[in-house]
Amino acid sequence: MNARFMSAMGWIAVLAGLVLAGCADKLPLSPLPVIKPTVTAEVNWKSSLGKTDEGFLVPALRDHQLYVASEKGQLTAINPDNGKTIWSLSTGEEFSAGVGVGEHAIFMGNKKGDVLAWIPSGQFLWRTALSSELMVPPQAADGVVVARTADGKIVGLNEADGKVLWTQTRSMPPLVLRGVSGMTLGNGQAAISLPGGKLVQMSLTDGTVLWESMVSNSHGATELERMNDVLGDPLVGSGMVCTVSYQGRAGCFETEHGQLIWSREVDAYGPLVEAGGQLVLSTTKSDVMGLDRITGNVLWKTQSLEGRYLSAPTVTASYVVIGDAEGVLHFLKRENGAEVGRLALDKEPIVQAPLFLGDDRVLVTNRSGTMFAVTSHDNH
Repeated sequence: MNARFMSAMGWIAVLAGLVLAGCADKLPLSPLPVIKPTVTAEVNWKSSLGKTDEGFLVPALRDHQLYVASEKGQLTAINPDNGKTIWSLSTGEEFSAGVGVGEHAIFMGNKKGDVLAWIPSGQFLWRTALSSELMVPPQAADGVVVARTADGKIVGLNEADGKVLWTQTRSMPPLVLRGVSGMTLGNGQAAISLPGGKLVQMSLTDGTVLWESMVSNSHGATELERMNDVLGDPLVGSGMVCTVSYQGRAGCFETEHGQLIWSREVDAYGPLVEAGGQLVLSTTKSDVMGLDRITGNVLWKTQSLEGRYLSAPTVTASYVVIGDAEGVLHFLKRENGAEVGRLALDKEPIVQAPLFLGDDRVLVTNRSGTMFAVTSHDNH
């Protein structure tokens, strides 16, 4: 089993998606169920980043430019329509977190704990050293870059020059999942997912904590069983902040004060994604679920892909798209979760949620670092 352990201030970070990223290819997979496909999918272009054992570096799309990075320090901008390189840099860094995007720059974290910024044309902008390695990609809005470090600090930086504006320190549980929490910035605030089942809303101006709520409480006899990190970027909109925790609960909170609107126990593997009035997620059993965003009621549940070690899903204009540990991309109907198409890319596990490129197009990255731009369309 391939796991990355990292010690900092007395805690240990564990590879997110431990089974999928490290040993799913050594375990038996359930056979693919028989379907009657009504969707055709095809690869428009593919490119290679180089082998990525950890899978923490996630491509980002902004202003019709795709930014990708390799662990060995290559940073590249790509035209998402044809896969052609716009510019590429050998930075000499060892990247550990990224790609983050802001209004005027893109951001990476290296293994020394530095935040680095480039403008969209590829010109280096600034470097700021923080107290330890970053856990998730830095993000920016309203001129402020927010970065989370492994020793529990949340730091606000000036997007123009990297100057530290404010710092908050949060307690960390003994064991956390590496690279799974996220943040959503906008309207002068940051909604931040944290280990230990916490969701916090902060002011971008000065880092003031506006409210903090528990998504789920830990349970179990061991530290591993008690892990309940909040997963992914919170979904913010219509007066609600919605999220889900690992081995815990999904829930929506009132935006202004963080009061709980609803919650539901769910053994989530990956973060929530939004599909109209639905919230979609995958579970540790590789079920896929659609929840009503207003009530939390289960609208549909697909169990036919259990034992396929699914990635987290993404949502396109027409489908829920999700990858498995055998390199197969699955297309589910947004309305009821029925599988209506699939595309076998190769035998390498798909370790990240596909990236939505617009319409019915996604970018898929597998464990070997190969990227596939895939388009799907209805056969009727």
